[in-house]
Amino acid sequence: MNLLERSYRSLDSSMRARVLVPTALLFAVTLSAMVAAAVHFYGADIESGRQDRAELFATMVSSGVSNVMLSGKPREVSTLLEALVAHRSDLLSASLIAPNGYISISTSPALLGRVPWSEVNRVEGTTVVVGPGGNDAEYAVLQPIVNAESCARCHGTQSHVNGWLDLRFTREPVLEAQAQLAKTLSLSAGAALVCLLGILLWLLGREAVTPLQRLVTVMRRAEAGELSVRADEGRPDELGVAARGFDATLAALRRSQAELEAFYRERMVRADRFAAVGEIATGLAHEIKNPLAGLSGALELLAEDFSDDARHSDIVTEMQHQVRRLTHTMESLLSFARPAKAKLRSTDVNATLEKVLFLIRQQSRDGTLELVPELSPGLPAVLADPSQLEQVFLNICLNACQAMIATRRGGRLTVRSRAGDGTVSVEVEDTGPGIPADLRAQIFKPFFTTKREGNGLGLAISARIVAEHGGHIGYRCPPEGGTTFTVTLQQARPQRAPEHAA
Repeated sequence: MNLLERSYRSLDSSMRARVLVPTALLFAVTLSAMVAAAVHFYGADIESGRQDRAELFATMVSSGVSNVMLSGKPREVSTLLEALVAHRSDLLSASLIAPNGYISISTSPALLGRVPWSEVNRVEGTTVVVGPGGNDAEYAVLQPIVNAESCARCHGTQSHVNGWLDLRFTREPVLEAQAQLAKTLSLSAGAALVCLLGILLWLLGREAVTPLQRLVTVMRRAEAGELSVRADEGRPDELGVAARGFDATLAALRRSQAELEAFYRERMVRADRFAAVGEIATGLAHEIKNPLAGLSGALELLAEDFSDDARHSDIVTEMQHQVRRLTHTMESLLSFARPAKAKLRSTDVNATLEKVLFLIRQQSRDGTLELVPELSPGLPAVLADPSQLEQVFLNICLNACQAMIATRRGGRLTVRSRAGDGTVSVEVEDTGPGIPADLRAQIFKPFFTTKREGNGLGLAISARIVAEHGGHIGYRCPPEGGTTFTVTLQQARPQRAPEHAA
């Protein structure tokens, strides 16, 4: 199963999961925060209202207690407080704190004689305390009981407070209201979350997943070789841009495929023609080579017979030259059509170049050509056939020398060798006229030559030999003149030394 098919199978679920899961979490967190905030503020408002009413109620009770005490019936205070507790369901207890801080009267016997507040004497107005004694389920309202001025003068005191009223209220109604509100809002938020996710799922399938599935289907068909498919559906969004880009890529691929098919068809036709011509040429070369050998022998006999006749001797000499030229052409043709298999071994390029330069020096003894060897010492060996490598370098050097001799001004032939990154390069530079720009694309083609006596196979054979050695041959023609041929070969891998047992 390829990557495209795996991505197609997991596209629907993975995309929905990657979008829906974070979105659901975001919605859930947002709705939870909204519910918590609503419950908090709603509960705070309810509790504030209840506390305001409790303060008002404490003020009224305080007035009633004061009146009862002023009427000289202090024992009826307890009856009053019990009646109040029985009357209000949210009132847990009602106590009367004496000026010394102890509870003197209370509807809860457990509170009698206790000191509920350490600094009650500082309470001069109605005060609400939530969670008295650490009990968060209730709140207390402290209301001072003010002394009458006449009563204070009778007892000889300056205090205007005759005690405090301690009313304890439960917070359960508030907590229950908050819990009910939280439940209601949570259910509503859950329903809203489900609706939002359903809408998001529908939009995601319609606007993203389904178009992507169609696009991937088109991609699979294109991958299978159906290049005439189209992915663009006219969408103005990013998916439409991607589909149009894919269609443009397919169109370019179709054009490239058509061009390649036309190119290879032409190449195949040319290859078939060249193969037929090669077979015919090889057969003709074999048929011509033997008669040429006989003709060469006959001309040698004629040359001996006409050695004293200068006119006939020149004719025979020219005939011998043409026979040798034809023989060389036949040998080159056979070498090009049926090349010998290379015998690769570790070869010293500098040693091969020294042999080539020695042969070139023998042909340029007149001093018109200057040979400049620039061979790098310690050059790494290459894996090559030494004789074929010598043939390549000799052919390039001879071409360069012949080009400079044709100018009748002489010239300089520079041969360089140097090591590169895993390669060995050889440059053959001449100061000749260079290669005309209109002929440069044809110099490696078989049978192309600009020399009167050339056969056009030298560079073609050299290029094939270099390619078979895994190398590259190229050239450049500087504007100032001359030509530089570069042959690049791969360095031979060093053989590992045998490991001896310890």
